Amino acid sequence: MTHGLEVEPENDAQPDLLKKLTPGISQPLFSAFLPKVLDAIIRLTPRHICFPNTLQKQQETKQGFYAISGFPHVLGAIDCTHVRLVPPAATEHLYRNRKHTHSINVQAIVDHQGLITNIVAKYPGSVHDSFIFRHCTINQHFQDGRYGNGLLVADQGYGIQPWIMTPFGNPSTAAERAYNEAHRRTRSIVERTFGILKSRFRCLNITGGSLLYSPEMVCRIIPTCAILHNICVRRNIPLLEPELHMPEEEEEEDDGLQQEGKLQNTAAGIRRRQQIVSNFL
Repeated sequence: MTHGLEVEPENDAQPDLLKKLTPGISQPLFSAFLPKVLDAIIRLTPRHICFPNTLQKQQETKQGFYAISGFPHVLGAIDCTHVRLVPPAATEHLYRNRKHTHSINVQAIVDHQGLITNIVAKYPGSVHDSFIFRHCTINQHFQDGRYGNGLLVADQGYGIQPWIMTPFGNPSTAAERAYNEAHRRTRSIVERTFGILKSRFRCLNITGGSLLYSPEMVCRIIPTCAILHNICVRRNIPLLEPELHMPEEEEEEDDGLQQEGKLQNTAAGIRRRQQIVSNFL
């Protein structure tokens, strides 16, 4: 369902859009009930957003990712995306991201089907992707060995850990190039999922303008949209409009500007990557 919760204030179409989406409901009434609706949906999070915690689910997920390009042991593809908002004046600088717009930086892990299995939506746009991962519960669970030999695929901004595989910056052998290609194809599902999510819910997309709610409210809108996205995926509900191409400003590929906060490569992570590379010889 394509749905823009808010658009920029100068867009005169907002009242007409609200009337079409919520016939018979006034703007004040809509705003009054929105928090209650968001809270009701967010309470369903454990049912609809769940990282593969059982051995059976982990095996199914690994097999699903392996079928894409032969990359082993993958439990998810991780990345961050930005959702624009109008920042509070007093803390505007905290929400200014590296593209010089204001946003919430949202981390998500996606499975091979495009289901969002973990989401963190609470950090302002100035916060680096790797900082979010360092301080999230899933990272701690991987460190504690909860997921066995399972791993995540990520871009170079995360750094290599035994449970995070990133591509080679300058692949020098045929095996390294094959690894990079398999990694790219495996990780692409998270980028496509962001595109579908923002196509279904235009309020999250740059084309929908900036959300006019408080940061706290925006951080409730985002996971609500993720839950509804997962319901749509599980029920094979198609997009009602063509999938949006992610504008360049929205793409979050590591380009050297994020190096300051990136996770450091570890020897154990490098060794594990070399073991995986051997599969592509």
